[in-house]
Amino acid sequence: MLSKSKRPFARTLVAALLGASALLSASAACAQDAPVSQNATVNLINKLVEKKVLTRAEADEMIAQAEAEANQARATAQVAQAAQSNAQTAIAAASPASAQPGTSVRYVPQFVRDQLKEEVKKEVLADARRDGLVAPDAVPAWTRSIRITGDLRVRDDAMFFDKNNALDFVNVAAINNGQPFNTDPSTNPYNPPILNSRRDRNYARIRARLGVEADIDKDLTAYFRLATGDQQGPVSTNANLGGYFGEKSIWLDRAYVDYRPVAGAHVLLGRMANPFRQRELVWDEDVNLDGAALSYEYGVGSSLKGFVLAGAFPLDFAGQDTPGTAISSIKDSGSTSKWLFAGQVGATWTASDSVTAGINAAYYHYKNIEGDLSPSCSNLADFCLTDYSRPGFSQRGNTLFALRDITTTDPTNTASPQYYGLASQFHVLAVSGDVDWALSDGIHLNLAGHFARNLGFDRAEALARGFNPNSGLSQIANNNEACSVTLVGGICPAGKSIFASGDTAWLVRATIGAPVVDRRGLWALTASYRHIEPDALLDAFTDSDFHLGGTNAQGWTIGGTYGLLHNTNIGARWMSAQELSGPPFKVDLLQVDLNVHF
Repeated sequence: MLSKSKRPFARTLVAALLGASALLSASAACAQDAPVSQNATVNLINKLVEKKVLTRAEADEMIAQAEAEANQARATAQVAQAAQSNAQTAIAAASPASAQPGTSVRYVPQFVRDQLKEEVKKEVLADARRDGLVAPDAVPAWTRSIRITGDLRVRDDAMFFDKNNALDFVNVAAINNGQPFNTDPSTNPYNPPILNSRRDRNYARIRARLGVEADIDKDLTAYFRLATGDQQGPVSTNANLGGYFGEKSIWLDRAYVDYRPVAGAHVLLGRMANPFRQRELVWDEDVNLDGAALSYEYGVGSSLKGFVLAGAFPLDFAGQDTPGTAISSIKDSGSTSKWLFAGQVGATWTASDSVTAGINAAYYHYKNIEGDLSPSCSNLADFCLTDYSRPGFSQRGNTLFALRDITTTDPTNTASPQYYGLASQFHVLAVSGDVDWALSDGIHLNLAGHFARNLGFDRAEALARGFNPNSGLSQIANNNEACSVTLVGGICPAGKSIFASGDTAWLVRATIGAPVVDRRGLWALTASYRHIEPDALLDAFTDSDFHLGGTNAQGWTIGGTYGLLHNTNIGARWMSAQELSGPPFKVDLLQVDLNVHF
């Protein structure tokens, strides 16, 4: 019998034996998953009870503790066994060779893993540098937020004029941009500037554009683009080759910021890319807009997206000192500044993986764009009070009238120097839509339609605006050529002219091929027909190639593009157009382009 002083030692020994027993039980569970049996340790405890080293209660407590620990160890072992089994299954799936009997990688030292990682990194970077994909050490980090884009077009532009065209189309834009033209033949025997209408022409031209985009912040991007161009007008960036190898002009084509306050929203400020969609009837592709625009696009479900757009765009501000010789009280008022206020709403519907459709409506409200007949103005004056109302840029087609009410106090001086202004207001509603089918991989069929009407056009109002009550004569200068009676000596009698204008325009187009021809072998073909009545659209901003720009035209266009190399294609198109009303003017246009971009 052990003394009471030796009982703590006996309990410690028994506890150690119990712990060992639990571990052995767990190992057994791992090995064969057999229940824990009462082993020699239990018998030893019982023997210690018999020897009165332990009480029965103490022995039962120890045995219960031993069984609990054994159960916990067995559960842990079963979890580990399951994990091992899953890992072996994954290895077999990822690398069957590794799962073969006798193949086992139980441990890879950290320094070996680091070495492998470094070697792989060096090989990947070496391949990327060789292929020109990355050069992380070549440029500073800030340059990674800047992107440079550009394109170059080389064009042959051939014009074929009909030999029955009229011979005396006045170049009104040249008059309005220079000195007023004296329309009195008795004091001015010279012709006004005349547009070519019968002599065929062929030009070699280039267009080069270079753009920079800089991410100022994750929600703010600044854009700049320079472009060539022979003229300051908004509808062309072509530069004619030749000119005795003279250098070509470069213009600031775009400069604006794009702020994105929330997802889908854009606030555009500056001289921006035209934000309106499906605009080929109303806008020449080269027109960029000055001003401010706000757009927001949102999704309705997974297949429908809608958008809204609104903007204010200044066309022309009153000059600081114009007219130059006028005293300050009669200089041009700031309220005469010309603006475009416009908005557009639309939606795109993805009907299936291969079919999408879109529709939109836009409204363009031009403010102070129409001309204003002047008060009585001496033919000796160096300006008249409504000279400001002549358009700052125009092509051809809109109805015009002479702006000045010229008077004279000298019967021998009947000179009548004139500028010309628009007879109609322009409040244009334009509706466009298209359907796109993906016929096969990379080949789409796109059908589009556009319709526009000038809600501001009113025949009576236009004629009244061009009527001079002081002289009792109309000062309408064009679109008034038809005569309701037989000509007398080749001249329509006074009051018998028929005002031949209109307010409607439309265009239909079909295109088949790749949506973007930017790789070798890709192609696209297109055909369209358009009809534009004289005062349906503002002629300043319509396609500058079709009918050589402007309105009062109808005809068709066909063309095609073929991919030669990466980001390189060649294209050709043929345009045939003639007048809707007035003196005959028919012209065909052939353009052959080589385009590259980056």
